[in-house]
Amino acid sequence: MPLFNKEKSIKNTILSVLKQTVTDFELLVINDGCTDKSRDIVADIQDSRIRIVDKPNGGVSNARNEGIRFAGGAYIALLDADDLWEPDFLETIRQLIADYPEAECYTTGFACKYETETLNTFGAKKRGIIPDFFKQMYTGPVMNSSSVCIKKSAFEEVGYFNSGIRRGEDYDMWARIARSVSIAATPEIKVSYRLQAENRAMVVLRKPQELWLYHIPSESYRDKDEKRFYRRFLHRQVLEYLIKGKFNWAWQIAAHNWKTANWYSYFFLPASLQSRQFASWIKLLRKRFFGKKEWLFPG
Repeated sequence: MPLFNKEKSIKNTILSVLKQTVTDFELLVINDGCTDKSRDIVADIQDSRIRIVDKPNGGVSNARNEGIRFAGGAYIALLDADDLWEPDFLETIRQLIADYPEAECYTTGFACKYETETLNTFGAKKRGIIPDFFKQMYTGPVMNSSSVCIKKSAFEEVGYFNSGIRRGEDYDMWARIARSVSIAATPEIKVSYRLQAENRAMVVLRKPQELWLYHIPSESYRDKDEKRFYRRFLHRQVLEYLIKGKFNWAWQIAAHNWKTANWYSYFFLPASLQSRQFASWIKLLRKRFFGKKEWLFPG
């Protein structure tokens, strides 16, 4: 668990781990140079399974890599310091490992939540080995940084998190995993991804060179589904830059990926936004401006 300035969230996140029906685990909390009370809150929780590793601030990828190296177990489950596991998350993962031992990565479904409102749920289409990762990821994520468990030995094959990437480092890792090892998944929702948590990395606008999309491998454009997967995210990133007035950055990320996205595809930027994204925004706006007056916007 990488930890940097999450004093409002960290206690509930850790409690969601300690409430697991599977009790044989170690919880490594990587203190990535916190400047608030986050570390103290963790230290006050009395449980012998919790171990705090202190290090200077180096970013979430650096913290995750430190945790992977320190971990004593054969399987490593990731959890961000502001998300929540259902009590049977580890039990679900353990059953996946038993049922699909040939896989080296395991994941459950997850819900995107704003306060108590569930905006969207994501996950694999069905339980089992994912046969077409990039094809499924194009229609919606099947895993995130709080829903996965990876065999420790797999990192020797696919490499560690790229510490030079400051946004989307998890997507970079999932793509590398998908190219090298099998992924077993269940659509069961066992994780809450909390959009309202403080200090979310996704709200920071990054330079193109700090994005995972700037590090797309050249061979990706040879596979139709993988190319399509990257193209959708490139469109969304270019559109975000344009909306926020970062025209030079929009050009940089687009020009850097002509072979992956095809230059003419940028004429269809709005089409890259899916209906589920618009539905999420409507839910947020309804909650923010109308509170409990659900009758104003039924359904």
